Amino acid sequence: MAILEALNWRYAVREFSNTKLSDDVIAELVEATRLSPSAYGLQPYKLIVIKSPEIKALLLPYAMGQKKVGDCSHLFVLTVNTRIDAKFIEQHFAHVEYERGLAAGTLAGFEQHVKEVMLSLSTEQLHQWAENQVHIALGNLLTAAAIKGVDACPMAGFENQGFDEVLGLAEKQLRTSVICALGERAKTDASAGQRKVRLPVSDFSVEI
Repeated sequence: MAILEALNWRYAVREFSNTKLSDDVIAELVEATRLSPSAYGLQPYKLIVIKSPEIKALLLPYAMGQKKVGDCSHLFVLTVNTRIDAKFIEQHFAHVEYERGLAAGTLAGFEQHVKEVMLSLSTEQLHQWAENQVHIALGNLLTAAAIKGVDACPMAGFENQGFDEVLGLAEKQLRTSVICALGERAKTDASAGQRKVRLPVSDFSVEI
């Protein structure tokens, strides 16, 4: 689908069918999410892809009654790093230098600048920054899914601590940020036929 057609077609699915998405489609959506922009390219997040019905069933009690967590084909769980420190930044720049075939230390000046900016923030500010970055990735995921004709429903209404415990995230230095159910809309989902409502362009966009 063309991008505007796709964005008009998509909506927050309320009810999923039992159709399972192919591994190829999921791999493409993972890659679209991975390629999302982030400040300084730091990507302070990880993606957990859940297709196991058993794991989804364990998460369901922490999903505030939203059955789609269990019924969807795949559940994408976007998590943020809880450790954003000098080592995290150093590992990032070492990876960049390796991938670009640069000598170790080539980016030392830029690395120091990023450290000065990021490490001047409080823990709370760093967490908020990471949350902002993960929502950019979520937007990329939703757009890519729409273009592929894959239905999706992003959700922030769930118990983060419960998800973290089921998925064993604390030991991985991760924390659940937002989740997104993916699959195919059920024919019985009444929301599918509702008119999409957004602000009119005259109220939304201001040209100066």
